[in-house]
Amino acid sequence: MHTSIFRTLVAAGVAALVLAACDVEQILKVESPTRIPADELERSPANAALLVDGAVADFDCAFQSFVVVGGLIGEELDDYTQTAARWPYDRRDVQSNQTLYSTSSCEGIGVYAPLQTARVSANNVKRLLQQWTDAEVPGRAVLIARATAYEAWSQFLLAEGFCSTVFSTVANGVFDYGPELARQAALGVAEATFTEAITAAQTASGASADSIRFLALLGRARVRLDLGNLAGARSDAALVPANFVFHSTASAVSGRRNNRVYAESNAIGVSSTVGTRYRDLNDPRVPVQNLNRTNALNVQAWAQLKYASAAAPIPIATGAEAQLIIAEADAATNAANAVAIINTFRAAGNQGAYTGPTDAASLKAEVIEQRRRALFLTGTHLGDLIRYDIAPQPAAGAAYPAGLTYGTQLCLPLPDVEKLNNPIL
Repeated sequence: MHTSIFRTLVAAGVAALVLAACDVEQILKVESPTRIPADELERSPANAALLVDGAVADFDCAFQSFVVVGGLIGEELDDYTQTAARWPYDRRDVQSNQTLYSTSSCEGIGVYAPLQTARVSANNVKRLLQQWTDAEVPGRAVLIARATAYEAWSQFLLAEGFCSTVFSTVANGVFDYGPELARQAALGVAEATFTEAITAAQTASGASADSIRFLALLGRARVRLDLGNLAGARSDAALVPANFVFHSTASAVSGRRNNRVYAESNAIGVSSTVGTRYRDLNDPRVPVQNLNRTNALNVQAWAQLKYASAAAPIPIATGAEAQLIIAEADAATNAANAVAIINTFRAAGNQGAYTGPTDAASLKAEVIEQRRRALFLTGTHLGDLIRYDIAPQPAAGAAYPAGLTYGTQLCLPLPDVEKLNNPIL
């Protein structure tokens, strides 16, 4: 919503080469006619809520792009556009010098720059809020918790989706460039930030504070799953109400606010077709439609129907996922509870009660299957493929419709633009 987008991109290392040759203040004065100058907004505590809303909007767009990209890499979606720049997602062979994933906008299904923008935006607003006082900013504690939670989610998605990443920051025009962090280290940073958000939410009261706390608890549970701390993940998940849902909002008013999944795949037309593993499940949680046509590469057009409009929200964190985390943890220690949770999900999918073996490995496999169905197109499946070491379909080595073969790379590489422009790398 404001020119902090330029500041955040620079802080992420995307524009450091430009900064070396140009005056920083001039770079930050570049304005889009639809954006409000950030410098003026940031001078006044009265704008605190607006600044947080701007950081949230940055995240919403980045998150929804991540859902699409994760779907293309992780078998929920297949590319239908015949646009060569998009094929590496679908083919699982993204190279670090490619620009679509690294510097493209969230509207153009870029992921690195949008997530870095969201992360630094939230961090910047959090820093401002910490400098102001409760007297200057009504509800400051909740706003700090909210900004911190969104910063943590941005860190988490960068950590989960990328093989390595960088967490640079900027404060008062001073850039603090971060080192390259391996996936595990980046997840550790995200866990710490989620803990900060939980603590901040606990200092406030009311429904808004509770909602932010649950959002951060589910995020930390996801991080702990990735780090192999199943007991810690269960502990967090158990604190999230089973009916909890926290959405990334969308709107039909502008392209940037459109539900990105709907924009890619709907009953009118598809740029991303539903992947083959999701077409014939006959599961109401995975609503799809055969559009009965193919493109020039003989790729079939199937539309997702989970999101019915450009304004449909996409869940970020849900009590449903928390229940599945509990079931996974209980598979080895409390099979009866794991089966009870599994059967709740199977009933939602019209599958009938679970009648398989009740050993830990079998129950975990069923939990993974329920995650695949219940969390369809919510940005979780790519992380599941990586965490559970699942070979995606189509299999590596199979012929890709546009040429070459499917690859094996699930996590995205650190972009060259970061490596070249970050002075400490």
